[in-house]
Amino acid sequence: MKKTTILCTAILASLAASASMANVVDTNSVLASASQAQASETFLDFRQETIYFVFLDRFSDGDSANNTGNNPATYDPNNLKKYVGGDIRGLINKLPYLKSMGVTAIWITPPVDNADNTDKHGGAGYHGYWGRDFFRVDEHLGTMDDFKELTAKMHSSEYNMKMVLDYAPNHSSGNDENEYGALYRDGQYITNYQTDVAAGTDWYHHNGGVTDWTDWNQVRNYNLFNLSDFNQANPAVYKYLLDGSKFWIDAGVDAIRIDAIKHMDKAFIQKWTTDIYDYSKTIGREGFYFFGEWFGASANTTEGIDGYAIDYANTSGSALLDFGYRDTMERLLTNRPGNTMQTLNDYLVKRSNVFSSDDWQVVFLDNHDMARISTALRSNASTFGPGNSEQGGNQSADFAKKRVELGLVVTMTVRGIPAIYYGTEQYAANFTTNAFGQVGSDPYNREKMPSFDETTEAFGIIKALADLRKVSPAIQKGSYTQRWVNDDILVYERKSGNDVVVVAVNKGNNQSINVANLGLANGSYTSLVGSDVVSVTSGAATLHLDQNESIVLHAKGSDETNLVDVTFTCNNGQTSFGQSVYAVGNQTQLGSWLPAGAIKLTPTNYPSWQATISVPSAANIEWKCLKRSEANPTASVEWQSGANNTFNSSQVTSSTGAF
Repeated sequence: MKKTTILCTAILASLAASASMANVVDTNSVLASASQAQASETFLDFRQETIYFVFLDRFSDGDSANNTGNNPATYDPNNLKKYVGGDIRGLINKLPYLKSMGVTAIWITPPVDNADNTDKHGGAGYHGYWGRDFFRVDEHLGTMDDFKELTAKMHSSEYNMKMVLDYAPNHSSGNDENEYGALYRDGQYITNYQTDVAAGTDWYHHNGGVTDWTDWNQVRNYNLFNLSDFNQANPAVYKYLLDGSKFWIDAGVDAIRIDAIKHMDKAFIQKWTTDIYDYSKTIGREGFYFFGEWFGASANTTEGIDGYAIDYANTSGSALLDFGYRDTMERLLTNRPGNTMQTLNDYLVKRSNVFSSDDWQVVFLDNHDMARISTALRSNASTFGPGNSEQGGNQSADFAKKRVELGLVVTMTVRGIPAIYYGTEQYAANFTTNAFGQVGSDPYNREKMPSFDETTEAFGIIKALADLRKVSPAIQKGSYTQRWVNDDILVYERKSGNDVVVVAVNKGNNQSINVANLGLANGSYTSLVGSDVVSVTSGAATLHLDQNESIVLHAKGSDETNLVDVTFTCNNGQTSFGQSVYAVGNQTQLGSWLPAGAIKLTPTNYPSWQATISVPSAANIEWKCLKRSEANPTASVEWQSGANNTFNSSQVTSSTGAF
C-alpha cells in the first residue's frame, strides 16, 4: 500500500524535530522501533470499515446487578452526570442490531476502571476518561470475561467486526479532587498526583493547568483542565501505558482511538504506536490501526497550535479525527451564511492536499464532545454557548431528519473512514442547556440510547452505504473528483480501477441538472439510497434532485492492482503567493484533467517541482503541468502551453514538463 509506506517512512523524517521538544522519550529507541515498523508495514487497513461509536454506559443495560458499582453515589439513572446502567453485556445483546445496520467496527468508550468517587460537581467517571487502573474493567461495565466474550463474538464469522478501544494515555483523574490521580496496576497501588513529588516517583507533570492555549509547551505538558497529566518520558510511565495497551490487545482489541493526542508529545506517540505495531505482528495480527482526537484538527488550519495537527496526522503513526470536516458539514447543513456545497467541495479537495493519507483519517458528523447533529439542526440557539454567533439551524424535526440523512450520505462516501455516533440513526437530540450555556452539549449529548428502531431512513442509509463500503474499492480508497457543483448541489465521483461510485446531494430547492464526464458505462443505474433510476449515455446523465435528496450510483468493477511509480517533474514553475504547481492528466491518479483533482508537486529545487505518483502500468499517459491557487482549486489556473507530455508507463520511470 503506497500511502501506508509514506506514513511509516514519514516517522523517520520527523524525529529530529521531535527530539528537540521538552519531555521526550529516548530518540534512538524511537528510531529503532520506527525502522522496524517501516520494514513490516503494520498498518491495519480500516478503509473498508464503518465505525459505530458506543458510549458503553448509555447504550444498553444488560446486567442491572452491576449498576451501583463500588460506590452507590456514582449511580443515578436519571442524572446524566453519573452512571445510568449501560454495560458490556448490553452491547453483546445488541450486536444483532449493529450487524443489521452494516457496522463492521465498534468504538467503545474506555472500559478501564475509573475513579470511584464523584467530583466537586457531583459527576462520576461514567465516560471512562478518569482511569485509575488500566488493567481492570470498570465494575459498572462488567468483567474481563464479559469483554473477552464481546470481542470473541465480534470476531466470529457471524459478526466479523473489529473492536476499537478508546484509550487515554494523557492523564488519569482530577489532581485536586476525587481520587487525586490515584493510579493502580491490576489492583496494586502505584502513586497519586498529590504524593508523587514527595515520593520521587515522577509519574506526573506538576506544572498546573493550561492557562495559555496558544503555548505549545503548556498544551502538551500541563494538566488538561484539572486532569493529572502523565509524564510519558518516565520509563515506568511509558511501560505502564504500553503494557496497558497490550493487555487490551490480548483481550481482542484491533484498533485504538487515542484520547487527547493533541496534548502529548509526538515522539511518545511515534514510539508507542510503533511498539504496538510490532507487538501486533508478534501475536499473529495483520497489523493495527490508530486514530487520535485532536480537537480543532482541520485541513483549513495550518497556523498556531492546531496547525501541528496535520504534521501529527502525517508523521506520528496515527490518523486523526477530521474535526474540520465535521465543522464544514454542520455549517453546511444548518445553512450558516457563506457555507455552500462549493465550500464543502473545496474542503474535500484541500484535505487531499494536506493529509498525506486523507483516506485514512476518520470523518464524522458529531460525537460526545459537542451537540449532536440533530440538536444543532433543530435548535435556534448556539450549541457553542452564549455570545457565539454560530446559531443553530432552527429547522423542524422532519426537515432536520432529511438533513441528517444527507449528511450521512456524504460522510459514508467521501474519502476517509466514517464513524457514526450512537443514536444518530435514531435522530437523537437534546435541547437542555448545560452549565456552560451550551445547548445539548456534555452531558446532554450522552443520553440513553433512545431506541433500536431498524426502520428509520437513517438506519437504512447507513446499512446501504456500509454494505457498499465493504465491496467497493472506489469508496474504500478511490479518487475524489467533483463533477458538478453550485451553492446547493454537489455531484462527485469516487473511482478505483473500473469500480465507480457517483454521489449527488442537494440541500436546495428541487432541481434537474445535466452532468457530463461521468465514469459510468452506458446503462440504467438504480440509486442505492432512495429509488431514483438514472440513465447514462456517453458519460452524461440528467439528475432530478428534490430538496435534501441524495443519489448514489455504483458501477461495480475491479480495483487496479498493477500500478507503477513514475516521477513527474515540472520545470520553471515560478509561483506567486498562495500558488503551487500540480500535475494533471488523463488518468484517475492524475485528476482526470480536472484542476481540482490535480496532484500537488513539491518544490524540490525551486522553480523545479516534483512528485512520484502511482499510475496504471502499460498505460499511455498524457499530462501537463499547471499552477493554481492552493485555497481555491478553480481560481487562476495556469496551464503548461503546447502539446501534452506523453509516455507509456511500461517504458519510463520519469517524465518532465515545463512552463
